[in-house]
Amino acid sequence: MLLALAGKLKGLLPLLKLGKVGGTVWSLLLSIGAYALVAPWSFAIGLVAMMLIHELGHVWAAKRRKLPVSAPTFIPFVGALITMRKIPNNAETEAYVALGGPLLGTAGATAALLLGWATGSQAFYVAASIGLFLNLINLLPIHPLDGGRIVTVISRWLWLVGLIGGFFLIVFVLRSILFLIIWLMFAWDLAQAYLFRRKPQPATLEQTVRIDEAELEAAGIFLPGEAHQRQLPFVAYCRRDSEALVVEARLYDWPIPLTFPQARGAVHAVTLVRTRRLPLDTGGGAELTFHVTYEPDPSEQPGGIVRDEAYYRVSPRTRLRFGLAYFGLAAYLVIMMLLLHRVMVPLAA
Repeated sequence: MLLALAGKLKGLLPLLKLGKVGGTVWSLLLSIGAYALVAPWSFAIGLVAMMLIHELGHVWAAKRRKLPVSAPTFIPFVGALITMRKIPNNAETEAYVALGGPLLGTAGATAALLLGWATGSQAFYVAASIGLFLNLINLLPIHPLDGGRIVTVISRWLWLVGLIGGFFLIVFVLRSILFLIIWLMFAWDLAQAYLFRRKPQPATLEQTVRIDEAELEAAGIFLPGEAHQRQLPFVAYCRRDSEALVVEARLYDWPIPLTFPQARGAVHAVTLVRTRRLPLDTGGGAELTFHVTYEPDPSEQPGGIVRDEAYYRVSPRTRLRFGLAYFGLAAYLVIMMLLLHRVMVPLAA
């Protein structure tokens, strides 16, 4: 009987995975259960629903800019997030993706508020209150919150507003350990970028390539000894479609492509550091190990919230458009929260 039950459960496993959204669904359910331990179910469901709508706004905006992103992942008592598999090329794209979350999240909170007015259900009012607050707090100009990313295309001086005003808001109003940690990380990144600015340090990438030794010998090229090291001529370029650094090293006249995903910067040298001949029972050939010395792009440096100036170069019209959207959305959220407060106070009484 136990074997039969185990067989049935095994047959259900593919259904439990739920494909690409399996992680999202299970982390969502886990978060609802975790919040329900400390709050009513209506609050837990409303909170997770508002976070889901907010994150889907980021996904929608990223897809519009053809940026590959993951499905939302929920972390109980921390929040939710998506991961971007490609770095934005400029501040305008980063701000666009960041703005998508609060925009759709605000629409979701407004819809919940309208449903509350239409039905008189306090659960919808609670969800609306959560959504309005969640999206408003995310507009704080503190990186990596959405507001900290949006203001990069308006004016980076707004980071100073977030640094000073955000501290007092977090310590004396929110009193949140999580937001205090975010603020401390933001302050440290700014200090690294502006106060302790250092010349970018060279870095080394390593890659091992397997080659057919017979093909080299047929071309009149013989491998060096295993301990032999030498610098090689090369050509380097960055593929914009995949954010990959491609280095084509040349061993004599034989081109050897080396690809480093998510690496960007100026390549200084390519060195063959090790040669290892493989036994015939494994197919033969040889493994060549290369070290690529390069100067990382400023976006890869520690405290990478500040990239090179070209990253922030946008037109005045773009600054105005995002400024109106950012401050207009913040004002709308404040007004709606005040109106909702006037509605909910009589209900609580």
